[in-house]
Amino acid sequence: MTSVQACQPARSAAIWVICGNACAGKTTTARLLAQRLPLAAHVDGDEMQRLIVSGCRWAVPSDSDPGTGRLTGRAGAQYALRIRNACLVAAAFADAGVTAIVTDSIINEGFEVLTEVLGGRPVNFVVLRPPVAVLRQRGFDRLPEEAAYLADRYGGSDHPEAAQFIGRVRAAACGRPVNEFEEVIERGLDRLPHVGLWVDPSGIDPQSVVDLLLDRRAEAAWMVGPGTSGDH
Repeated sequence: MTSVQACQPARSAAIWVICGNACAGKTTTARLLAQRLPLAAHVDGDEMQRLIVSGCRWAVPSDSDPGTGRLTGRAGAQYALRIRNACLVAAAFADAGVTAIVTDSIINEGFEVLTEVLGGRPVNFVVLRPPVAVLRQRGFDRLPEEAAYLADRYGGSDHPEAAQFIGRVRAAACGRPVNEFEEVIERGLDRLPHVGLWVDPSGIDPQSVVDLLLDRRAEAAWMVGPGTSGDH
């Protein structure tokens, strides 16, 4: 047996995809879920985006097509690329016997890329869908934590992600939602085919959300079909 063959598992591990709007609880849920599994990795879409050191284009509302919600230009290309890369990394982990948990707001072209990359694979697909009022309160409450994270990561630089945060602070000061893509993402989620497990996690503590996902894993199971449309 060669060293390559010795490293190959008898079968692939699971892939989880947890999507939803900003502040739906995707990252917290994924990390807790990974901790509950014997061998698991968290593949975060935002971290895929942050791998672009120069020329990174975090989307702004003007990048979104008013009719379809799709992102245009460089922002759209980088959004699709980050979903593609997250799914490719997840597939590589799964093929190596490591359960992969992908998190991002996966809608429109992002969902199409997911079906292209993971087509033919079984996936545990989860949509976290708390009420918009809950998302808005969480977004406001999370600002201090986000400020500390960005200061630690970028310092006093004018990095695009840090610049966007300033806009969220100003929105909060004016009583507006801090997530400028809130409605776009909600409409995108509405257009997703109703596959997998859809959960309202509001009023449930994070560990109990993970309990629910594990208990209802069979409902989350979805055999990804290539070309599955996100316009249903």
